[in-house]
Amino acid sequence: MGSNISSSQPPPCRLFFLFVVILLLSYSNSFQTAWQLDDKPHIIRNSNIQIDKISFDQLYRAAHSKLGSNTLYRPIACITLALNWYVGQDNVVGYHIVNFLIHCSTTWLLFLLIKTLFLTPRLAGRYSQESIIFISATATLFWSLNPVQTQAVIYIVQRMASLATLFSVLTIIFYLKTRLTESVQKRTLFLGCSALSYLLAIFSKENAATIILTLPILELLFFQTTLSKTMLQRLIIGTLAGLVIAFLGGLSLRPELFDFVLNYYNNRPFTLTERLLTEQRIVLHYLSQLFFPAPWRLSIEHDVVLSTSIISPWVTGPAIAMNALLVLFACVIARKQPLLSLAILFYYINHLVESTIVPLELVFEHRNYLPSLFLFVPVAFLFHNILSKLQHIKLFTNFIIVMIAFLFTAEGYATYTRNMAWQTEEALWLDALKKAPNSARPLATLALKLAWGPNPTEDKYRKAIKLTEQTLSMNMSRSRLDAAQLGNMASIYNKLGEYENAINYYQKALDLAPKDANIRYNYCKTLITTGDFIIAKQELLNLLSDGLIHADYFNMLGFVDLWIEEPESALRAIQRAHRYAPNRPDILLTLGKSLSLLGYHNRAKFYYLRAKKYGGNDSIISLCLIENALKQGHIDQARNELHNSINRFSLLYFLQPLKAKPAERYRSVPLSIEILIPFIKTELESTTSTLLP
Repeated sequence: MGSNISSSQPPPCRLFFLFVVILLLSYSNSFQTAWQLDDKPHIIRNSNIQIDKISFDQLYRAAHSKLGSNTLYRPIACITLALNWYVGQDNVVGYHIVNFLIHCSTTWLLFLLIKTLFLTPRLAGRYSQESIIFISATATLFWSLNPVQTQAVIYIVQRMASLATLFSVLTIIFYLKTRLTESVQKRTLFLGCSALSYLLAIFSKENAATIILTLPILELLFFQTTLSKTMLQRLIIGTLAGLVIAFLGGLSLRPELFDFVLNYYNNRPFTLTERLLTEQRIVLHYLSQLFFPAPWRLSIEHDVVLSTSIISPWVTGPAIAMNALLVLFACVIARKQPLLSLAILFYYINHLVESTIVPLELVFEHRNYLPSLFLFVPVAFLFHNILSKLQHIKLFTNFIIVMIAFLFTAEGYATYTRNMAWQTEEALWLDALKKAPNSARPLATLALKLAWGPNPTEDKYRKAIKLTEQTLSMNMSRSRLDAAQLGNMASIYNKLGEYENAINYYQKALDLAPKDANIRYNYCKTLITTGDFIIAKQELLNLLSDGLIHADYFNMLGFVDLWIEEPESALRAIQRAHRYAPNRPDILLTLGKSLSLLGYHNRAKFYYLRAKKYGGNDSIISLCLIENALKQGHIDQARNELHNSINRFSLLYFLQPLKAKPAERYRSVPLSIEILIPFIKTELESTTSTLLP
């Protein structure tokens, strides 16, 4: 039987407040942290997330916000991101507040979950209420303060991982409630809540599907004092059912899952076998980070030597043996030490999705947020046993309590320190560069920041090219990254106006990755800039012939057709683009231009005005509206648009598209200079004749 750790237990509300205050101190410097990595494509550049009212249609759109398609994608997490956008648009503070509140909620639910385990038949009555509170609170704080968790909390888009964990904890709590109640009605209610929580978990992130596999483990460890043949059959059936449900749940969210697993290895510098072998070492590395989470051991990028066989590197074999021994040990001690057994088995089961066959990048620390939930229960249990056995030695008891407080403080300070590395993109990747000097990704990302960051200069472009060149001889996370870096160099040369170099590097990149749509698309942009429309059109047709569907590809094809004076073909392509992105101003502009060239002037005007409404280039659109009105013979409309435009813009800015050099002119739709210039000269003869070509 347990002994009292203290003479009284704190009220739940006071304990919850204490958790929040401790976590707030640790994360107080994280609420202004910048957008990082996938935050921008998933939120800042994802129009589906950017809702402007709360309605079924817009929330439905947010739930289908997978990049590059219109399929259901982690809908619960995406809807919360959309609601954040509705409240504060691109202000990061609101997103971080929500992420922090999710972490606090998960912390409290984990505390309640661990407490509930002590009500199960295997543990009920063995420990005092004070002991249960001590073990549950200590384990929970060790988990929630751990700096390894910062990646799941601060990295905004990893709300997907933290929400999946929150609902996973709820799933287990409601399952335990189902098993612990005698009332049929309450059992039905709790079981329904468990099923709903499970769905919410996998609809937040698919890796939560494995939670259902832990329920038979809980049943075996905490409810079955004797394992009869009938119960063994039930557990086997339950486990198989769990596997089927997990499989179907993952397949419903990712119908392309098998193709993804089989085909995406072509984009990785490792095979399936190499990944499986390497992950044996990585899951042990995660354990070392969790139990020794010094900030200098944490990074967004890690240098990882691939395991090509059991003996290369030599630690691969011992890592496999260690993992097998830990799982075997958990099974052997299951009857005597259910909490320790749960901690080990739960960790490995919940690494099955992201640390086995799925061809994700090898290491990401946020993958431990869910698997590590119970890892610190044995640690808390150890401290409890020491205090219980030596409670009569006051000096020693005080020493242990001070040690626990020190560990909490150290973890909180380490979390606070780790947060600093996330403050800006540059800080995060400079930190990664120090900790993973052999990895190409930090250098490549810093090069992108130089070339595509604010206030670009020729010097920044040249430095970015040098950094990118260095990555070509370094470790890559993708086998096509060489091609991507060559493509980035080409894009930088394009920015410098060195189009020959740009085309040369694009061609080198395509030699390495002929199916890379992004490189081919950017190559076409440069071809258009140089006026090589026929080659650009052929490249775009090659792109589309691969079955790649994207609004940009059809819009660019239509754009090229406009310049080679094939408006019928242009209209067909742009209509396809408009179908996939109906409110894109550039697509509306090209659609209007193709209709105008075909003589559908009223329809052209309609799309020009929509392009203006959705934020298109006003000066180009105004010139198109003037041109369109003149073709209709509506001189007054053209005159009004001209004078309104001059009132909105400076005259030089407004006339710039008419005076642009070919490389600049090809950035927008063709304008009928022979129509526009005489009209504008006539209207503004006295003031602007010297400015016109």
